[in-house]
Amino acid sequence: MKGCSVEGCHEDHDAKGYCHKHYNRWKRHGDPLVTKRAPNGSGWKSNGYTMNDKTREHRQIVETALGHPLPKGSAVHHADEDRSHNENSNLVACQSYGYHRIIHMRMDALKATGHANWIRCPFCHKYDDPKNMRKEKVRYVHSSCSSQTQMKRRKQRGISL
Repeated sequence: MKGCSVEGCHEDHDAKGYCHKHYNRWKRHGDPLVTKRAPNGSGWKSNGYTMNDKTREHRQIVETALGHPLPKGSAVHHADEDRSHNENSNLVACQSYGYHRIIHMRMDALKATGHANWIRCPFCHKYDDPKNMRKEKVRYVHSSCSSQTQMKRRKQRGISL
């Protein structure tokens, strides 16, 4: 089998004359030699998170405060939503990513409406009190939005009532 056309690479040819790694770099950046990754352990910053030896700094701070490692699947929430603000008073340990998502949903509702318990309709994207909505499997929707969406889908499929 042919080898990669990048000098010094001894991997097998995958596509366009490159191995899998160099082909993906060429596809992503237009150059098979581009690397946009800092060396391991250099403490680079990604999406506001400071990375040290592949462990996120905010997790290290929470683990130190708790005195033990966080369980697998847990998440850390930044109360002020500033990922670079890693002080104990700003960090909240969440038992799961689902719980972390609920915190963000409630914060978004509070900012938009002043009511943390209001829910956003997935169809019209307006917030409303859950009392004014109905529950469909795992989500709350406005009855009118759900009916309109079902009617549109039926028309698209050619189903008449």
